Amino acid sequence: MKKNKFYSCEDLQGSIYFGPDALRHCCQRFFVNGKMEGDVEILKVKSDNDINVESIISEKKKIIEGLNNNKKTPCDGCPKLQFKKWTNIEKIKINKISIEAHSKCNARCSYCSEMFYGGLNPNYDLNKMLSKFKKLNFFDKNVAITWGGGEPVLLKNFKNIFKNFIDSKYPKFQDIRVYSNSIIYSELIHKYLDQNKIILTTSTDAGTQETYQKVRGVKKGFLKIFENLKKYNTKKNGNIIIKYILTSDNYKNKEIDSFVNLIRKYKLLNCDFEISTDYKFENLDLEKSLSMVYFYNSLSKAGAKFIHFDDHVRKRLFKFFKENFSIKQMEESKMFNNLRKYFDKDIIVWGTGKYADEIIKNSFLFKKSKVAYYVDGIKRKHNNFVSKKVYAPNKILTSDNPILIASSTYWQQIYGKILDLGVDKKRVINTLVI
Repeated sequence: MKKNKFYSCEDLQGSIYFGPDALRHCCQRFFVNGKMEGDVEILKVKSDNDINVESIISEKKKIIEGLNNNKKTPCDGCPKLQFKKWTNIEKIKINKISIEAHSKCNARCSYCSEMFYGGLNPNYDLNKMLSKFKKLNFFDKNVAITWGGGEPVLLKNFKNIFKNFIDSKYPKFQDIRVYSNSIIYSELIHKYLDQNKIILTTSTDAGTQETYQKVRGVKKGFLKIFENLKKYNTKKNGNIIIKYILTSDNYKNKEIDSFVNLIRKYKLLNCDFEISTDYKFENLDLEKSLSMVYFYNSLSKAGAKFIHFDDHVRKRLFKFFKENFSIKQMEESKMFNNLRKYFDKDIIVWGTGKYADEIIKNSFLFKKSKVAYYVDGIKRKHNNFVSKKVYAPNKILTSDNPILIASSTYWQQIYGKILDLGVDKKRVINTLVI
């Protein structure tokens, strides 16, 4: 693509997802005419020789050209596509890597993709691929990396590969996230958590052993997860995310209450909590939607400060409430009592990404209030976002307006930056926003 303005997305422009036998552009799933699409493949991999920069760029270019010339592509209908100025695909640098290079797991979660049940090892050497991309200058200066799988600690030579990635000086892996079920305690994960070099996400998805077995297919050891999380949480660096994926087996209030009690018991309330749902279903029903609100409020009442909905949930919740509740009903609902004090206020929004765009356009809060301006810690090429000025973080020191953190992934980190600036924490909107 020679022109700067065209349809593409952040993953097409700079992501690689390593699977056992294939490379992918992303792991995004979306629905088109009721059918789930996404998880788009770059190329099949049978050996190290199949992975090369030219093929990766060629396949990304093929999709982008198709999107912009009315040709059918596997990305058609994806909500992440944007028509704007992008880097020419021939000049891209990889800025995000996801390691899903094996399918060995010690759980059988009901919501998980079947590809992770196969017990496959990668058909290539991850360390060699890292070295190859370094040598060819295919990495950006800063690279975000996600470790998943399968269960990461079950990957052959996990310790050596993991250390190589984290301790590498180039590229700088600035955002390293590990998705582990925490059934097995890892001294290496604990070490890097203590050094604040990684962020750990663990899905528990239950408040009892019985439900844990139904959802995650593991007959025993439910409480062991909470014990391991307690061990990991010794430094209290705010780098542990406890995730709960709501399914038909675990969404009842009684189950949620049991989960919250365990969080109290194991002293994990300082962690970040992520509420999600099964990605295989396009829409949320009434019971699950209200259950998510109950879940959020229960954690909040217990003392948890960092609670957010992930991408799978957020859009579905927006859609559900928009279709089923009028503005008046939302305004009168007890669910939003804590939000009322922000009505008719000029609100500072920290974040200029997709989440910010969604929440401004769809949330109940911005039916009753308006944006004062935007703040972003990342240096941007453009000074405006959704027709409002974007400022550096220290701009928030010039007023006492409420601040909304428009990020699910980096909520706790941004909150820490706000406090570091000396801002009163009472200014941060830390209540349910739908």
